[in-house]
Amino acid sequence: MRGARRRRGSGGHAWPRLTALAALGALALAASSCLYARILYFNAPSLAAPSHFASRTVHASLRPSALRTTAHEPALALGGDRRARFGSLDGLLATTRTRAFLVLLDDTLVYERYSGGVDAQTRLPCFSMSKTLAALLVGCAIDDGLIASTGQPLIEFVPELASRAGYRDVTLEHLLRMSSGIDFAEASTAGAALYYTTDLRTQMYAYDVRWAPGTRYLYGGVGIQLLWDVLDRRLEGRTVSQYFEQRVWDRLGAESDASWSLDSEASGIEKLFAGFNATARDYARLGLLFVHGGVANGQRVVSHDWVVRSLEPDPVAGTLQTSEGSVRRGKYQWFLTMDGCCYFAKGYEGQYVYVHAAKDLVFVRFGEEYGGVDWPSLFAELAAQL
Repeated sequence: MRGARRRRGSGGHAWPRLTALAALGALALAASSCLYARILYFNAPSLAAPSHFASRTVHASLRPSALRTTAHEPALALGGDRRARFGSLDGLLATTRTRAFLVLLDDTLVYERYSGGVDAQTRLPCFSMSKTLAALLVGCAIDDGLIASTGQPLIEFVPELASRAGYRDVTLEHLLRMSSGIDFAEASTAGAALYYTTDLRTQMYAYDVRWAPGTRYLYGGVGIQLLWDVLDRRLEGRTVSQYFEQRVWDRLGAESDASWSLDSEASGIEKLFAGFNATARDYARLGLLFVHGGVANGQRVVSHDWVVRSLEPDPVAGTLQTSEGSVRRGKYQWFLTMDGCCYFAKGYEGQYVYVHAAKDLVFVRFGEEYGGVDWPSLFAELAAQL
C-alpha cells in the first residue's frame, strides 16, 4: 500500500490520513464491503487515477481547432525567493514535479513544457476541477431548457429525497454553491468514500441535511454529484458524458478524446465531482471559453449571463483560507483572487486553469504535488511579464 499523502482539494482540504487504527477498522469492514479495501489500496489519488476506474469516452470535436503556436517563446523569469530557490522557471517545474505547464497569450500557445512521461497527448485527471466543468454543463442544460432555473428544488428532479428531513428546501443553486446544508465534508472519510465507491447512487443519498440551505458554505463533492442525478433524469437516454461531448467538448473544438471516470461498469455513473480526464491543451480551452464570455471558435457554448454569474463573488462562502492563502469563492465553482483581476479552477495536488481575462492570458499546470509553491502567486508574477 502506498503511503498516505496530504490532500489539498479545491477548498484546501486534506485527504484523510489512514492511521494504523483506522486501517485495521477499515480492513475489518472490508469483509462486508470492498469500498474500504479500495480506499486502503489506492489511498490518496495520483495522476494515475484514470487507470483506477472504468470510464466513458468523451470524443474529440468533429471540428477540432488546433491552438495557435508561436516560434518566439517569451522569456519568463523568477524573482526574489523563487529565483534563489529554483534558479529558473524550468528549474522550478522540474523540482516541483510539474508534468504539464502551458501559457496561452492572445489565444496563442506561447510556452509549453512536459515531463515525467507526460506529453501533449496524455490524458490527465483534473480531480476537483471537474466541479467547474459540471457547473458549466448545468449552465448549458439551462440554456437548452432541460432545467428551468437554478432556483428549482432538488426534489423536483429526485423525488425520492422528498421524505428526508431538510431536502425539500435544497435547490440546484444551493448544490452549485455548496451551501445546501448537507452534512458532507470533503476532508473526512466521506470524501474518500464518495471518490472510491462503486455505487455512487447509494452513496450520494447517504447524507443528512444538517443546516438550513443557503446559510452555510461547506466544501464537498456530494452536491455536485447530486447534480449528475438532475442531469441524468433530463437526458432521455443520453449519458451525461454524451451530453457533455455534444454541448461542451465538440463546441470547444477539443483536439483529443477525454473521459469521465465511472463509479463502476455495472453502475455506470460519471464521477461528476472529480472524474474528468483530458489533455493539458484541451483544459486550456476551458480558460479561453471564459475569457471570451462563453464563446469558442465563433460558437456559443454557454450564455454570457452564466459566465458572469459564475464569476460573481459568493456572499455565503465569502473569503476562504486555502493552500493559496486568502481567496474568494465565485458562485459556480471558480476561485477569485483577492484583487479581483484573476480567477482559477483547481484540483487536488495543484492542477490549475488560471485566467487573467484582461490580458487574454491562461495558465495551465498539472503536477504530482504542489511542491511548496503558491501557484496563483507565481502565475501573477509571470503574468506581469507578459
